[in-house]
Amino acid sequence: MINKLKGNLKYLDIPDVANQIFLIFLALLILFIVKNPAAKFLVPLLNIFLCFLIAYLVSHYESKQESEKSQRSISRFLRFWYPAFMILFCFKEIYLIMMSLNHPLCDDTLIKIDTWLFGFNPTQYFSMHSNPVAVEFFQIIYGIFYFMPVIYSAELYFWHRYDELKYAIFVILTGFYLSFLGYILFPAVGPRFTLHDFIHTDAELQGLFIAEAIRDIINFGESIPLNVPNPQDYAQRDAFPSGHTIIIILITYLSHKIRSKSFYFYLPYSILMLFSTIYLRYHYVIDLIGGIPFVLVTVFIANKIYKGKINTL
Repeated sequence: MINKLKGNLKYLDIPDVANQIFLIFLALLILFIVKNPAAKFLVPLLNIFLCFLIAYLVSHYESKQESEKSQRSISRFLRFWYPAFMILFCFKEIYLIMMSLNHPLCDDTLIKIDTWLFGFNPTQYFSMHSNPVAVEFFQIIYGIFYFMPVIYSAELYFWHRYDELKYAIFVILTGFYLSFLGYILFPAVGPRFTLHDFIHTDAELQGLFIAEAIRDIINFGESIPLNVPNPQDYAQRDAFPSGHTIIIILITYLSHKIRSKSFYFYLPYSILMLFSTIYLRYHYVIDLIGGIPFVLVTVFIANKIYKGKINTL
């Protein structure tokens, strides 16, 4: 059994090890922070199981002959796409940790910084210039973001650029995981709860057709129940730094670095998406600015680790 485990571990690549390290890190945090007895022990056990599952999925594919790897298979799909599940899973574990810590929110400080920068609050300014066409457009732009890591990864996956895909996965994972740590250090719910009345969002930000439905799906993903009097008490506390900023800049960077023609799609999209986070009241401007150091740290770490490992670096 031990020899088999060692044999599986040798196939792990950098993003696989990064996933396992972060799962173990979260497991330790939950053991020491979470008070709910069931979650305190069951979630760490689940994380350990996922570490073994990652080793199995990776080794099951990577141990095949090259001729077998080139064929379409479930094992190839799982080997490259399991990180998408890991991001969602870890996002919810961060929520569990943050709700257990229940640290004071940083929103007041973030509001003061935005006011100092501009002399007014941008989300309040744009609320005076809202119209259904713009709301519909920017809500769609904002909603598409959640598919962007998958869309970009699929581009490399279907081109069979697997070494570059592994690099891109590591960059995106690192960006996500660093932003998750930022949420713990600087919990904030964002201007839709503090500077505006969240309950009246649909009335104040009316779209045309699907804006409200997209907003409801996003609220569900952030653990905000429908029709509760105190929605801010359930919110994910993920305003600072802006994970949207971190990830979309990283994807745009990757599309340029790995010489992808899709760069000319990601660049204008990223600009529109960043604006939508302010227009739709999800973020303060300082949240976007605060994401830049996380981008720089992510790129620095990735390029140091991957230096000389793939041709494009």
